[in-house]
Amino acid sequence: MDATTALGQTNDIMNGVIAGLRPEHREQSTPCKEWTVHEVLEHVCQGGHHIAGGLRGQAPPAEAPDYLAEGPAVGWADTYATLQAVATPEILGATHQMPFGEVPGEAALSVIAADHLVHAWDVATATGQSIEIPDELAEWALQTWKMVVPAEGRTGPGFADAVPIADDAPVANRLIAYTGRQP
Repeated sequence: MDATTALGQTNDIMNGVIAGLRPEHREQSTPCKEWTVHEVLEHVCQGGHHIAGGLRGQAPPAEAPDYLAEGPAVGWADTYATLQAVATPEILGATHQMPFGEVPGEAALSVIAADHLVHAWDVATATGQSIEIPDELAEWALQTWKMVVPAEGRTGPGFADAVPIADDAPVANRLIAYTGRQP
């Protein structure tokens, strides 16, 4: 699976999760312990725009706009469209300077798509929604994270150390456990 395909599948999942949101979900805590539902969605949109900007050779804005000003559905749709616009063979095949280092465009898009997938699970879990992550997508995201994030010694918001899980557990559960969440 490539990053563009994964991003498209993640878009479908995120759209389903966002469609299930109600106003009272906004301040609910999430499995991503540092953030509420609103803060996770803001992180997702901000991260997507920052990666897209980096792929265009732009620095992140000094002050990020409120990507959710018109609601999560509009904010996510804009984020996804912005990422799609930079997912060209030329951009994805080139090397780009990102805040986390110099990387191929395909790798940068992979990291943000994998991030969005895990955060879709965070929001779904926090709001009592079921979420179906196809095995191929979950395996792709798990391998993406294993390439860029060690299982232990993590610092910063978003990911705790990997949670122990059986090797034969469903791949979506192994993905969630690898990102420091209890499936």
